Amino acid sequence: MLLADEQGKIPEEIHAAIGYAVSLLLDSGKPVYMHDIAALLQQHAERAASEAHRQHLLRAVRLIAGKMN
Repeated sequence: MLLADEQGKIPEEIHAAIGYAVSLLLDSGKPVYMHDIAALLQQHAERAASEAHRQHLLRAVRLIAGKMN
């Protein structure tokens, strides 16, 4: 499964998931690190109500993890 669609763009759902995670972390007042974003996305994926939402979150985790390497 690719992270980007056929035109090389990252789907809007992935951007939204990452943006939401970053917002939550910023609200905590602590510095935001890539591993924190990935961990928060992973936690939310484990609790996702729908399989589609879980898959979007896991794709976002993989995208962030890829940026850390």
